[in-house]
This record gives sequence, C-alpha cells and structure tokens, in this order.
Amino acid sequence: MAFGGATLAACPLSALVLSFAFYGFCGWAWESTVCAMLNHGRFANSGFLLGPCCPIYGVGGIACWLLLRGIPDASSQFVAAALVCSVIEYSVGVLLEKTTGARFWDYSHLPFNLHGRICLYWACAFGLGALCICRLVEPALLGLLGHLPVLIVRLSAFIVAVAMMVDAVCSLASWRRLSNQLERVRADLADRINESLADASDSMLERIPDSTIDSVAQTHIRSRAVNGWLAELGDAALDALREKASMPTFIADGARGLALAARRVADAAPNMPRPSLSRRLAGKRMSRPVPSVSLSRRDLRFFNAFPRLRINRYEGVIRATDLRDRARELFRR
Repeated sequence: MAFGGATLAACPLSALVLSFAFYGFCGWAWESTVCAMLNHGRFANSGFLLGPCCPIYGVGGIACWLLLRGIPDASSQFVAAALVCSVIEYSVGVLLEKTTGARFWDYSHLPFNLHGRICLYWACAFGLGALCICRLVEPALLGLLGHLPVLIVRLSAFIVAVAMMVDAVCSLASWRRLSNQLERVRADLADRINESLADASDSMLERIPDSTIDSVAQTHIRSRAVNGWLAELGDAALDALREKASMPTFIADGARGLALAARRVADAAPNMPRPSLSRRLAGKRMSRPVPSVSLSRRDLRFFNAFPRLRINRYEGVIRATDLRDRARELFRR
C-alpha cells in the first residue's frame, strides 16, 4: 500500500480500518444531510449504528479499492464499481432481511430496480463514488496516513475499531428491545381485536378471515395472522376497526420517548386459546391490568433513520397503531 513514496507496509490493516471508518462517516454524512433533507426536510441521524458511521459505505469503499484499483480505464472501472457496489448492497439487504426480518431500504418506487434492493440510479451513483475513491480519495488518504507515525496510526485504528464494536452492540440491543416490545404489542393486539369485536356488526365480521382469530389456539400464531391481516387491510376498513376495537395508543412521555398503555388477558395461560368470535355474546368481560410498555428515543430512532423501514413481522401492528408516524413526530420536536 503505497502512494508517492509513502508506504504503509508496517500497518496495512490499521490503514484499512481507518479508511473503512472514513468512508462510513462520509456515507453517514450523505445520508443524514442530503438524503434526509429530501425525505424529511431536515437533518436526521441515519444508519443502523448510533454513531456517525454507515458500515455499508465503508465495506463498499474498501472493496472497490482492493478489487478495482488496478483497472487503468476509467469507464471500465466505473462499470465494475457499479456492479461491485450493487452486489454488496443486494447481499447486505438480503442478509438484513433474513436476520432482522426487516427491510431497511426499498427502491421499488424507482425505475430499473431489482426486488427493490438495488436500482440503476444508485448503482451509477455508487459507481461514480467508487471511481473517485480508487483514483483520488484513497491514494490521498493513504498518503496522509503514510506520513504519520506508525504508533499513531495503529492506536487510532484500535480506538475506532473498539468504538464501532461497542456501537454495534448497543445498536443491536436497541433493535432487540424494539422487537421485543412490538412482539408484546402484537400479542396484545390480537387479544384486543378478538375481544373488542364481540359486538361488531356482521359487515365488519365478514372482513375478518376465520383463520385469523377462530382457528388458532396459540397466542403468538394468532398474533402473526392478525398482523398480516392488519397490514393488508384497506384504509377505510382499518379506520372502521379503530372505532370498534380499542387500539393501543402511543403518547409522548418526555425523554423516555413514547409510552404504550397496553392491556393483556389476566385469566388465561399463554398456551391456551383466547375467546373466539363465535363466543362473542357469551360471558362477562373480565377487567384487565394495564402494564406500561415504553419505547425510548434510541429504540425508535430506526423509524427516523430509515424512512422506508418495513418490519414485516410487525408491519400490521405498526400501521394499526400509527407507531411509525408518531415516532417520526417525536424526532421533529
């Protein structure tokens, strides 16, 4: 790794770590300013991590430098960079969907897209950026690092690597808390709809598939069916359902973010069936405790960081409770 006589033979890995962090920061700055202004009309802390770094930009920048820096022709290098960046973006998108059950970006609204994960427009933009990296940015960055003492380069790389690992752990924990709370809401909402529609009109009951509530005994299975049904329900039908069923409501609660007043069944075991619609006229309704379920700004920041975020397993619940819009309102204050 050399540039203009400056060599980094003594610390190539440290130089790559710092280059990775630099491109991650540039990607974060781009997403948080230009892209956020187009989506929100204001600055928004973008990316999965809490800190100023979008790792996918770091991966793309380093991959293009290592794989493509030897291509002499600029046009060939641009095409190759666009392909490499597209493969990385598509692969990361699939990996995130498999591991988190969520889609963090979606290009379905843009022409020439592939499954909404990549598109021609951003492939060209990333190709142009990678061309600049291979021909201008990375050589200059390595030249700068080559003039610094080896100890300083290694120490800086170590600090940056530790900071990013801690950030990743905290971000994953935050995502886990959000998922756990949404799981509670999903189970509660299935119970709430099942019971609140006891006196619903026949026209409303006709909108609900039997398999959604009546045929499933376990709460978590029925809650998945209800979530899918809510995600596909028409706006008019959803508004009618909100009038009939007592949906969870999210209220701003100062620094704690949003608090959810949730209800759960107190007299039934988790693995037992809940009252079905076929028994909606039988028995007297039991009083329910109201536990507090809170979501902090850190947990809700994902809705602000990714304007097209879709958490498939909870999308119906998010839509029914207006959580996405309410979370974004919290960050506009």
